[in-house]
Amino acid sequence: MLNGKHTNGRKNLKQKEKELVELAHIAWNKTLKEYYYPPLNEPNFVFDYTHKEGFYIDPDHQWQITMNLSNIPLLADRKDYINYFHAISLHEVSHYVIIPYDGFINAKLLKAAMKHVNRNYAPIIVNLFADLIIDTKLYKKYPELIYWELKKTYQHIQANYKNKLSEFTRFLFHTYEHILGVELLENHPNSSIINLAEKVADIVLKKFEDDTLWEKKVEKIANILKDLISNTFTLKGSGKTIDFPEDILEIMDNPLENKNSDKIKEKDEEELRQKAEKFAKETPYSEFGAPASQAGLLIDKNPLATWYRGLARNLIEIKIFEEKSGGKMPVYPEPWRVGEPIEELDVVQTVLTSPIIIPNITTRKWSKKEGLGYLIEKQIPDLLLVIDSSGSMNWNYSTKNPRGQYHTALVASFAALHYAASRGIKFSVINFSNKPDICEWTKNYHDAERILLKYQGGGTQLPVNAVFKQCKKAERKVLVLIITDFAIYNWGAAKKTLIELSEIGHKIVGFFIGSAKIPKSRFKNLLDKVTFYAIKNEKMLINLVIEEVKKYYL
Repeated sequence: MLNGKHTNGRKNLKQKEKELVELAHIAWNKTLKEYYYPPLNEPNFVFDYTHKEGFYIDPDHQWQITMNLSNIPLLADRKDYINYFHAISLHEVSHYVIIPYDGFINAKLLKAAMKHVNRNYAPIIVNLFADLIIDTKLYKKYPELIYWELKKTYQHIQANYKNKLSEFTRFLFHTYEHILGVELLENHPNSSIINLAEKVADIVLKKFEDDTLWEKKVEKIANILKDLISNTFTLKGSGKTIDFPEDILEIMDNPLENKNSDKIKEKDEEELRQKAEKFAKETPYSEFGAPASQAGLLIDKNPLATWYRGLARNLIEIKIFEEKSGGKMPVYPEPWRVGEPIEELDVVQTVLTSPIIIPNITTRKWSKKEGLGYLIEKQIPDLLLVIDSSGSMNWNYSTKNPRGQYHTALVASFAALHYAASRGIKFSVINFSNKPDICEWTKNYHDAERILLKYQGGGTQLPVNAVFKQCKKAERKVLVLIITDFAIYNWGAAKKTLIELSEIGHKIVGFFIGSAKIPKSRFKNLLDKVTFYAIKNEKMLINLVIEEVKKYYL
């Protein structure tokens, strides 16, 4: 796609600009070939004098890549221009095929940077680290090309800004000098910048090929550069925008830009959701939202729901089995008598007994008995989650190690909910304390998640009427999961309702969080109608596999 944009408003490209577009196009195709044609859209080749960046992504047009040819070094001939565009293309495509590659890796690196800098500055650290990794890899493969491009870029920046180069730009070029073992700068920076550059270079080069160390390296670099970053990039207004020195924009493009493959083309929502949940599984909530959002993973508007969904993913499996007959199997031969079904006569056993067949004497059949039965998994019934959010079910999810009985209950509830959702089963939620909050029967798990996350923190009244009504509204029998610490005020009425629901075919399973054993004397005749589990700790609950072995739905 070839476009032109001019400050003078003319629609037709000048001859020189047409030639540059042609050369950039040749370089881009050369790059794609060397990367075995990754699925990238062709850039918009433009001449935009309002942007200092040479290569950027337009967030208003599905993250379309734009290659701005308006502010490039003056080079000698066509070959030099192709080489220059080739080096730039190699670098930019590497963001999508090497680092940060996708939203999941980007989120992990942003989280690492945020240990020492705020969310506004974290993308700068990540983009800096990615640039250093990419250019080091490219230098190993194309040493002459990459050194030449860096030298030309430095000369161009130096000519444009003379003695006004920012300290960050001096730091960046000196870091390249140290990593690549080349000379770029005409005048070396001050000793403090040299010290920073050498520290960062040493971190990048240590066990360079081990990409499992990326997060640790980003964290260390963020700690080293936090003062330089805050002194270079100025937060404006409420901190939502940042002022950049223009020389940095020409070198790094926009260092806040989200350069991962999940942003370059329209992604399947389920794929992004899975990456967000994968990131949530290894990240405290206090460190989850900002990097997940900046990396483009949060397609849902509720980060807390996404986080619990990630914690609960595939942790609990609910299976309902019924027993099937194994059929009859032969045990021993016995006489076959006239009048019995002819198909029961075993001719081979008869002849083996005597070559002369005498009815009722030598004729034989097999005595059979029922074989062992076997279990088949039945379709899980509609699922009703009844979750206790009373004050005794405390909740603290914002610490590094989330805790509380309600946190435990949520992990289990999200696990059960998404197991049901994956099977295409209808579900309903009752969140109760002093009053019930109800999600009506649905297959939309977002609706159910919203009710689950409405912590009330009041008294404990099991909403027996609401449970009964939801079971009555269901299109088929219901599996009712009750998750509570069972510090329930209205337990007498609750037992009566649970027995009644069980007698009309619904399945009741209750979880006592924080209990070592089920108090049988307290429940008396209830335990032969329902199933209760004593849950001593969180691990026991979220790894629980419920296997009810009985005939169900006769």
